[in-house]
Amino acid sequence: MAVSWDDASRSLLQAWRASLSPLTVDIVGDFAGKELFAIHGESLIAHCLPAARVDYNYGFQLLHAVHAVETFLSKLKSSGCNFHVVWFDDGKDLCIPYGTAAEHGYKYMLTRAVLMQHFARVSRQSGQPQSQSTMSYRFDSPECDSFRRYLASNPQYFFLCSDGRATHSEDHPTTLAHLSIGYRMASNGYCVAFIDEIRFNSSKVYVPIVTPAERMTPLELRSIARISCSPRAKFRAKLDIPTHIVCQYGILTSLSSRETITLRALASILDSGTPDVKKKSVACILVQLVFLRHLPLSQRSFEQSGPLDEDCIVFLEEFCQSAEEVVDEEINKVATTRWDVFDLIDGRLYFKICSVASDMQLPDDFSRELSNLAGFLLILSGVDITHLLPGRLSDAEPPIQRSDRRSEKPNQPRSAVLPFSHPVIDQYLQQVQLETEDDAEPPYSRIFQELTHWHNAKKSVDPKHTVKPPGFFARRRNQWFMADTIYYSASLTGATGKNISPESIVVRKPGKSSDGDQPDWKAALRQQSSARSKKQQASKNIPKNGPQAGTRKAIEAAEATQTAKKEEKSLAAVRSWQDRLVEFQNERSLIRRFLKVDGYLSSLSATHSETVGAEVSLYLCCILTSCRREKNLGNASDIEAMLWSKVRETSGFPLTREIASSLVPLLARLDLPHTFGSISSLPRRKLPFTMPSMEWKPMSSSGAVDFQLDFCGPYLERSFESAPDSRVPFEPDAWQRKVLDAIDADKSLFVVAPTSAGKTFISFYAMKKILQSNDDDVIVYVAPTKALVNQIAAEVQARFSKSYHNHDGRSVWAIHTRDYRVNNPQGCQVLVTVPHILQIMLMAPSNAKTPTSWSRRVKRIIFDEVHCIGQSEDGVIWEQLLLLAPCPIIALSATVGNPLEFKEWLEGTQKVKGFEFEMVVHRSRYSDLRKYIYDMPPSRDFKGLGSVERFPFPGLESDAPISNRFAFIHPVGALIGRNPDTLNDANLEPRDCLNLWKCMKKHENQRFKLSESAEPRNFLSSPAKKSDVVLWEARLKEELIRWMIDPESPFDAVREELRGEHYTELEPAQTNNKNEQKELGHIQRLKSGVPNKTIFALALDLRACGALPAIVFNYDRVGCEIMLVTLLKSLASEEAKYKEESPEWKKKIKGFEDWKKVQTKMKAKTETLGLDKDMGKADVARELASREKSPWESFDPHDPLSQFSFANSTKISKEELEERLNTLKFHNIRPELMQALRRGLGVHHAGMNRQYRQVVEVLFRRGYLTIVVATGTLALGLNMPCKTVVFTGDSVFLTALNYRQASGRAGRRGFDVLGNVVFHGIPPKRALEIMSARLPDLRGQFPTSVTLVLRLLGLLHGTDNSEYASNAAKSLLTQTRLYLGGPASQMSVAHHLRFSIDYLRRQHLLSKDGVPLNFSGLIGHLYFTENAVFAFHSLLKGGYFHELCSDISDLAKQPDIILEILLVLSHIFCRIPCHRYQDASWLQGVVYRSPSLVILPDLPETPARILKEHNQETLSIFRDYVNTFSSQHLNGTPDTRLPFTDHTVEPEANKPSEPNESRDMRHMLPSLNETVVRSPFAALSGFTDDFETISELCNSARAGVFLEESAIPYIPMAPHETNGVPWNAYLYDFFKHGDMSALVRDNGIKGGDVWFRLKDFSLILATIVTSLTNFLNPNIVSDDAAMIDVQDAGDVMEESAGIVGKDEGWDVVDNVPEVPVNETVASKQKGKRKVVVDSWDAETDSEPEEGTKGDASQLGTRQTQQSGRTGAIPTTPIWTQDEKSLVKVYKAFATLHEQFDEKFKKVWA
Repeated sequence: MAVSWDDASRSLLQAWRASLSPLTVDIVGDFAGKELFAIHGESLIAHCLPAARVDYNYGFQLLHAVHAVETFLSKLKSSGCNFHVVWFDDGKDLCIPYGTAAEHGYKYMLTRAVLMQHFARVSRQSGQPQSQSTMSYRFDSPECDSFRRYLASNPQYFFLCSDGRATHSEDHPTTLAHLSIGYRMASNGYCVAFIDEIRFNSSKVYVPIVTPAERMTPLELRSIARISCSPRAKFRAKLDIPTHIVCQYGILTSLSSRETITLRALASILDSGTPDVKKKSVACILVQLVFLRHLPLSQRSFEQSGPLDEDCIVFLEEFCQSAEEVVDEEINKVATTRWDVFDLIDGRLYFKICSVASDMQLPDDFSRELSNLAGFLLILSGVDITHLLPGRLSDAEPPIQRSDRRSEKPNQPRSAVLPFSHPVIDQYLQQVQLETEDDAEPPYSRIFQELTHWHNAKKSVDPKHTVKPPGFFARRRNQWFMADTIYYSASLTGATGKNISPESIVVRKPGKSSDGDQPDWKAALRQQSSARSKKQQASKNIPKNGPQAGTRKAIEAAEATQTAKKEEKSLAAVRSWQDRLVEFQNERSLIRRFLKVDGYLSSLSATHSETVGAEVSLYLCCILTSCRREKNLGNASDIEAMLWSKVRETSGFPLTREIASSLVPLLARLDLPHTFGSISSLPRRKLPFTMPSMEWKPMSSSGAVDFQLDFCGPYLERSFESAPDSRVPFEPDAWQRKVLDAIDADKSLFVVAPTSAGKTFISFYAMKKILQSNDDDVIVYVAPTKALVNQIAAEVQARFSKSYHNHDGRSVWAIHTRDYRVNNPQGCQVLVTVPHILQIMLMAPSNAKTPTSWSRRVKRIIFDEVHCIGQSEDGVIWEQLLLLAPCPIIALSATVGNPLEFKEWLEGTQKVKGFEFEMVVHRSRYSDLRKYIYDMPPSRDFKGLGSVERFPFPGLESDAPISNRFAFIHPVGALIGRNPDTLNDANLEPRDCLNLWKCMKKHENQRFKLSESAEPRNFLSSPAKKSDVVLWEARLKEELIRWMIDPESPFDAVREELRGEHYTELEPAQTNNKNEQKELGHIQRLKSGVPNKTIFALALDLRACGALPAIVFNYDRVGCEIMLVTLLKSLASEEAKYKEESPEWKKKIKGFEDWKKVQTKMKAKTETLGLDKDMGKADVARELASREKSPWESFDPHDPLSQFSFANSTKISKEELEERLNTLKFHNIRPELMQALRRGLGVHHAGMNRQYRQVVEVLFRRGYLTIVVATGTLALGLNMPCKTVVFTGDSVFLTALNYRQASGRAGRRGFDVLGNVVFHGIPPKRALEIMSARLPDLRGQFPTSVTLVLRLLGLLHGTDNSEYASNAAKSLLTQTRLYLGGPASQMSVAHHLRFSIDYLRRQHLLSKDGVPLNFSGLIGHLYFTENAVFAFHSLLKGGYFHELCSDISDLAKQPDIILEILLVLSHIFCRIPCHRYQDASWLQGVVYRSPSLVILPDLPETPARILKEHNQETLSIFRDYVNTFSSQHLNGTPDTRLPFTDHTVEPEANKPSEPNESRDMRHMLPSLNETVVRSPFAALSGFTDDFETISELCNSARAGVFLEESAIPYIPMAPHETNGVPWNAYLYDFFKHGDMSALVRDNGIKGGDVWFRLKDFSLILATIVTSLTNFLNPNIVSDDAAMIDVQDAGDVMEESAGIVGKDEGWDVVDNVPEVPVNETVASKQKGKRKVVVDSWDAETDSEPEEGTKGDASQLGTRQTQQSGRTGAIPTTPIWTQDEKSLVKVYKAFATLHEQFDEKFKKVWA
């Protein structure tokens, strides 16, 4: 290898590698998005060439190597990646893969030189400025000045390199050298990704990434010594020939760059003393040049035959080394008409020529060209080799043949498929022309015959099933849940306690107008005004005496009574205000007085506010005026800004003349218009306070507008063309009215608006429309998380109520997740659910059979947080749902990077179904965000929390010296590079715009002059409005973009000034704090990523700045809990110290103990009173009531003290708090988490108990909790308003998308005028990257999966090809794009569909008529495991499990059987690869020493054979797919184009008039048959259309064919299909030992992920068991609806927690009974919910009807028939005659499920 390392450097790199815990993420959708990253060029070569199996041993297939690298880069580009390739000369040997023989190293070095120049030439030929188009850069080393300058001008989001894990030891020089590249980049603050484990899946690119950690010790690079990569002395070419001669001759003779460089390199080798042996090799190189001119790419595949001539091998190395020198040093001097250096050498072609050169004869044109080349070589070198050239063909020789590729189809695989015909599907397969095989019934095995006949004997669901009421515990559980839901909904609406006032919905009769029927709000107002006028006119016309006189008098009397009551209430309000005013005026502190009055104003009822609201608001102005005159009460400008806001707020109240006259001077002083609200009708009265004089100078000398922008930005008017609208109870903005109109018109809708902009009403307006329409229609709300499901359901509960007369079982809303159900999902009108459940419901035939079935009643679906379609895991489910939705949709999101592209895709999906579509985009937040970086303070003593007395100024700058620790970051200062898109994504608040304008004015020059059109006076007037500021912001951005794109502009100066001095001081300050980190425990730093002391210091500073409540985001579940415990211990330890040392506390405890003694005596006296015969119970009660209540009664010495608690105890009573905490009593919550709640601290992540999370959400909304530590799941739409969002600790998951989602929690509408965003414990440079990163484009995955095809056919069959099912097929199969953001190829979809159907037919899952057969139900139920389910099915179909489980009843054999099943399942499901399996040090230090099993043992022989056969059969099917598609649609379109640079490789003989003809020269140089399936580039290395694995097929198939490996129904099996990489044994080990900690310690599973991985496997087992149950029981419907309630162990335990007693709904296969099938199934049915049939009834009893229980033989009573046809119906199941039956398989899996869940429950407990 190329370097040697000293001990210090080696130890440093090894320690760094050991500390790495990379997380694998989709770098496009989940990490970098559109941001630029760098690829290490040497690692790129070392990775791509071995992966593509490029032949660098026998041959030297340079073109195949270039194609492999370009294919890799093309995949990145098509996925939306933005990257550069960087090369380092000091580590150029790293391009040589580990294990390469030394004699082949030169090939990789030449490849590196060629690729560097190839990509650089691509950049130069693009025609764009080099700064915009260059993607390949070369540097001396990562430490050189040029590389530093490159990084400064090209900010990188991360660095993609290798970790060298291909070696067998981390001590190997190759490993250390690769690690050093990543280490050096990480030490510079960059995230590092490792190319070794990169994986492509549709538009996703999965790579393991690590974020930069603590300060890293620099490597001592002087210790690195270079070693040659080859034992031969490196050849130094004699570059002494004048280059201009080469170039001149090359241009005159039209030589290509390949030929020019070849001749140049040969000339450097030849001299007068060159022996003839070498000259012969030179001649062969020249012959190769001629053949490369004319030989079609398809005829350049030569097989490996016999040993190679040693002289040819030696010369090839010499030539390549010379060519490397030429390419490396002189390529830029070579001016040619054609660039083809990427095809400089073809090793196999060269060796083929060498082997036949002596007998070769060439055509005349070949000979002439060869002679010309030899003549030029003579000029350059002075050496004549013409006598060694091959001879010419004689005239008698046959002419050279030409071939037509269109008609030639050599070596084609079979393309016949099994017959298939379907009345709905056939129309989508018309253009797929295939031959069909005879559909002779295959010779089924006895086991498969049993399954086929048995399944076809199934009965339909019995319509006589009776409704079974829920049991006692189920009723109590539901009651508790509803009580919690009501309390939860009250917290969302701001109601007190559990008092909610939902709107009663009444169904509107047809023809009756509704709120939504009149979108013209102006017309509605005119109608209301006209109605009032008519009513007033009618009242005037009523006679004073007559029949109506009595009625009129009664009305007048009632009105008089109402007026009197109103006046009485008004007087009461005035008296109350006057009393409170006296109290307020007694408060000497103006700040506390202001806060009390402000709280009083906000607590006024609507009636009292109308009476005294203006006066109270004016009094606040009075206080602020007094404060403005005082000193040391805060920043005077901030106080004046608050006064400005309060004066505007006061002028909007109904004013008395006295208030109005007092307000006029303030309006004049603050330069506000003299406009008032309505004049109040209240009687005149003198103000109870005196307004102070306003004796101060204006704070801003530049005018009112500048002051308003600088200080009043958070208080500006924020509406955007708002106007009244009768459809909603507020004045919607213009964009909101557009949304209402679209919903009223039943259009599909896509709304993009930031958090707090006002999207919430959209969903509830659509719900109300559905509820008002009738009692049958359904609207579905799809949420990405269960927490959001709970919240939306609670909001629906709080907003709407409805009576369903004579309709039992109906409800307004229901929840349905896999965890739990509330109400009947099919009996509600508003279903709130998650994507998986909705997909199951829509695809279930039982839900769509009749016009009144559930699926057909769905009238609208709301997709909230629709950007989740870009997620790597469940994104494909979102994509499938958007395609399958049978009704108009509403898609909502705040974070879509490519809204126009997404809109076009969505619009296409909706038009197919006949729905109109509209997109509404609103860019502005209601409340702005202000960003800061926390400057960690030195350690300080904490003695308790004091009171905070401050004005509620927005932001964190007003509290010196604390505010000095928060470095404000201007949005423009946060920009890293000069990409204009990053500026467009930035949001500027008013003061940011002002500062930007001033800064640009300061730095403008003659060339870069700020346009006068950007002056603020052109946009703003007093008072300024947010809508005007937005227009000005857009104009400023246009000017700044003009500066950004020009390197000569003063943009850098503007950016640096806006960053400010504080930012420049952050880096050294945070570096100094690293010393503190070294004192902390390694595990804590590793897990949380943030020093403990500074977490607590940040919390103290936020509290002191009035910035609580706050949500602290950390994207590690374990890290969240550690932070919470850190905060808790910091408070508790100081409290304990205080109690131990404080005399005051000891005195208080003594008083409490004295009181308790007195109470004991009083209790004895009370008992004496009770015995007194003269005193009755009433007398005793009066005696006790008369006693004075002691404050000691509410004292608990164990309660947290207020000075050691962040809780705001004024927001909730102690009794109410205890009531909430008592709901967690039976939920097994850890004590420290309960203690934290009492101190105002909570934690929130997906791994927490659901009930605990809800308590945290409620207490936070109520204001009791002030700090919640959470992961990103809380940011997905949850209503958790806060003042401040903190990002603490760096993470791979802290991306632009997650940053915007999470930061949106700050400054929610109606709560704060401004939100704060703080970065803590994150390098400043990384914080700027996150702030300025662009949102990723939404890209999907291939949706037409094989399981979806099978389920779709099941839907068609189950509904008799209904219109609903046909429309679902149409919407899915008529898409023009392969997936969202993918290429357009509808024909590929059709071909892929047909061969997927052929696969299903050959697996006996589908009949030729499209009827699902046999285990198709199980396949559909396990869709979420795709493609692992097909491997499982192959074992089930092949009889392996039947044979294995034949002795399951033998208790002695049972443990071994169960363990083998688990071993096999571990090879199929939930797999994690062990990439370090070759690392000897890891094996020795972890694997061999661990008591746990780390590497999964090999599969047993039988399942390994079956799975290998299954994969080979699948390979054959999809090889035929590529062959057929190529033959039918790509014939005449040769695969000759490089995928990334678009260079073509075509022979010169191809004339424009004959584009498909080429010379057939196989008679001169016999080659392998032309490939049809495999790319001819890959065939250069000797490969044919025979493939060993599906992965090889997918990676080397020809261009133009869609072949996505993840869309093929197979999984690679270890080790032969995984390149030897074994699987992690974590499931197997957990089942054997039940030790979860070992999985983290030894198996390397991330601590926060262990629980979820075990849950996933538990769900798979539950699904298998339930599927087998349904398969065996003829009385159970087995479509998708039957599986909707299957739960894993974790969900079952969580849902049943809190219930004292045992209910029938919560057993988990307590026993596997030794009974016939029906009794077994009946017992198992206790462990799952009741099936909800297609009715409004709440639940049904799925017990078999009388007469079906008993012997298993009663399940089928018809005669067994060996008909051989799939549809035959048996009389006697074959399994009853033999032990090898499916019942035993079921029993084995049920036992495994029981035992696994039992171990899981023990760990959970």
